[in-house]
Amino acid sequence: MSHIQKPRAGRLAHGVKIALLGMVVGSTGLALPAAAQVAQEQGAARTFEVGAGSLAEVLSRFASAAGVALSFDARHTEGRRSAGLRGAYGVAEGFARILQGSGLQAEAQSNGSYVLRAVAADGAALELGATTISAEQLGATTENSGSYTTGAVTIGKGAHSLKDTPQSLTVMTRKMLDDQNLTTIDQVMEKVPGITVYDSPMGGKYFYSRGFQMLGQYQYDGVPLDMGNNYVQADSFSSDMAYFDRVEVLRGAAGMMKGAGGTSGAVNFVRKRGQSSAHTELSLSGGTWDNYRGQVDTGGPLNDAGTVRGRAVVAEQSRRYFYDNAERRDQTYYGALDLDLSPDTTLGVGLAYEDLDATPCWGGLPRYKDGSDLKLRRSTCLDPAWNNWRSKRTTAFGDIKHQLNDDWALKVAGVYTKNTQDIKYAFASGAVTPGVNETRMLGSFYDYDQVDYGFDAYLDGKFDALGQQHELTVGVNASRSHKDDFYSVAFVPQNQNVLHPDKNIIEPSDDYFTKNSTRGGPVDSLTKQYGAYSTLRLKLADPLTLIVGSRVSWYKSDTDSFYLRSQTREVSNSTETGQVTPFAGVLLDLNEHLTAYASYSDIFTPQGNLRSDSGASLKPMVGQSYELGIKGEWLDGRLNSSVNLFRTLRKDQAQTDYASSDCATPDGYCYLNAGKVRAQGFEAEVSGQVLERLQLLAGYTYTQTKTLDDIDTTKNGVAFNTYVPRHMLRLWGDYSLGGSLERFTLGAGVNAQSDNFRASPATGQKFNQAGYAIWNGRIGYRIDDTWSLALNGNNLFDKRYYATIGTENFGNFYGEPRNFMVSVKAAF
Repeated sequence: MSHIQKPRAGRLAHGVKIALLGMVVGSTGLALPAAAQVAQEQGAARTFEVGAGSLAEVLSRFASAAGVALSFDARHTEGRRSAGLRGAYGVAEGFARILQGSGLQAEAQSNGSYVLRAVAADGAALELGATTISAEQLGATTENSGSYTTGAVTIGKGAHSLKDTPQSLTVMTRKMLDDQNLTTIDQVMEKVPGITVYDSPMGGKYFYSRGFQMLGQYQYDGVPLDMGNNYVQADSFSSDMAYFDRVEVLRGAAGMMKGAGGTSGAVNFVRKRGQSSAHTELSLSGGTWDNYRGQVDTGGPLNDAGTVRGRAVVAEQSRRYFYDNAERRDQTYYGALDLDLSPDTTLGVGLAYEDLDATPCWGGLPRYKDGSDLKLRRSTCLDPAWNNWRSKRTTAFGDIKHQLNDDWALKVAGVYTKNTQDIKYAFASGAVTPGVNETRMLGSFYDYDQVDYGFDAYLDGKFDALGQQHELTVGVNASRSHKDDFYSVAFVPQNQNVLHPDKNIIEPSDDYFTKNSTRGGPVDSLTKQYGAYSTLRLKLADPLTLIVGSRVSWYKSDTDSFYLRSQTREVSNSTETGQVTPFAGVLLDLNEHLTAYASYSDIFTPQGNLRSDSGASLKPMVGQSYELGIKGEWLDGRLNSSVNLFRTLRKDQAQTDYASSDCATPDGYCYLNAGKVRAQGFEAEVSGQVLERLQLLAGYTYTQTKTLDDIDTTKNGVAFNTYVPRHMLRLWGDYSLGGSLERFTLGAGVNAQSDNFRASPATGQKFNQAGYAIWNGRIGYRIDDTWSLALNGNNLFDKRYYATIGTENFGNFYGEPRNFMVSVKAAF
């Protein structure tokens, strides 16, 4: 039996009320017993949203939400269900509503806790044995938790704690997103431990985990999509974080979740849902380089019974950048409804629309021909003023969850998203000759449309066998991605002077790009994949759990391309049938806080669209991830930690066969299944409440990549990915001051890494960026229960560095100079 926990200290509104009450009482010379204070607090009506479930679960969730401890004998709730509780109630009234007709009552104690007792026929309370429910447990939802960790993750189906998940996972909670003003996927990934973000010269970002690129492994509410795979904006996409509760990032192969993909990991975006209590948040912010943002987030019950709950989010941001000639405006609209069709069935729907209108500065900076730095001002943009990027995205969500009984649940979910992009731009492309100081300008023109569908359905539950309780998940999912793209890349007639940039370079017509294309043309591609999966968690003994799973996948991709330069057409396809991706893990509880684990995961990446010299389709590239580590959980899950060793092997990657010829490919060469690469290293992470009033997310990653086998034997034994640093530290902490400074919070953090480099494709010359540390900070001030202020500062010591290292021709991007953002928020 666990000990009784105190109510959550982080319930700020109640804490302020009690403190003010104490000041008033003290000033009048009166004494107010502690029990009377507690009773006064617990008698006040508050709005609760507690879903249906077993009686024990409902009581636990209500006690946690109310900030009280409840003791009872679990035998007296066994087999009983409750419809939950929705509406405004005092604590005692809430318990009475939940227990109505059960023959049980919650009796308040002098210390503010409650004890569950049976009611005799004459109305007298009977003593029951005690089991404790803690009021400190975190759930999967991170909104209003005030935490940098979570009680459960949902990326792997169902809900399991971080400690019970035998893979590396980082959760970027709502508090973390808000504290650091992280509003785009790019900004979020830059703060995730173990993730390297690399600027694409043609816009967007590439994400790397454990040395490998993250290829389209995105999920919305656990539904896998093919977004990001061969995407026009690299691995990133225009999606505002305003309507998400959290972002779950898994490192390592994730074949069980989707099937085809990369060896690096997966990202799950979990959206905000309808709220059962009326709540509204307003926020306004303004900062360096005319960076302004406004957001309204509101929700609540839409009927008296609270069975229909709504949510609406509207956000708009306009900003310029530290470099010239660039600006961006984002508009985001989101609405959601959750409907309880019965006490056991909930339907959720949502719709988001996002509009982006920007003048981007892409391509980065070139270098001198000898590879030396041009040493331009960080504000330098070599792009013309006519650059244009317009993106519109519509996303629809739907899911239904049905609780079959206390142990089994069925969930069906679907996602639809459509993205259209119109892009036209030019950037400096070419090494610079000293004294001449000019470079050519490479332009691009895009008319891009992509539509993605995703579907996932699974049955998840528990069963008893051989004296232990086990878990089983069985499901199917599918995704469909259709891309209709017309693009053309061509050098524009006018050169750019890198020392005296001309933003008024003449804009070529669309027809010019078509007639002078160096590459491009219409591309139509359709990718479909579906699969069935199952995971079994076997409790072999009290401290030992074995997890085994497998997925069987079917994959088909068809691409029809026309090349403007050669005026040729290529039709390619790739098909994989019954591809099996296994998963295995073992968890050993060392004590109540520490669990050792080991896991193996698998992935495949189709390459059947490429042909060998014999005309045969290439086999898929395959990868395996191995992990061995220890995870910790303290303070009822409010603090999580992990350390692990990892190794990832990738083989059968397609490599160009330069000895071949006359293959129907853009470069005319055939390909081989060859190449073997290894990435290995060490990870350590801490998230959550490290000390009282201190929330922390800190992660250190050591990564080593090596080419084990390559057609070019000179590459064997050398680093495979040189721009992923060996050492990386991501740290951010937020501390609430006490005493007379209790209204203040202080935040600080650092993004640090060792040196990295990129080699010139033409000369092999190395372009280096020395290791660096970028320090950031925050000061928050709570004006009252409704209003708060915050000042964020980034790159406080104004470090000058390249966030991305390119070549002598292009792709060298400066990191942001020192900048600040002031925010004001209201919550009521």
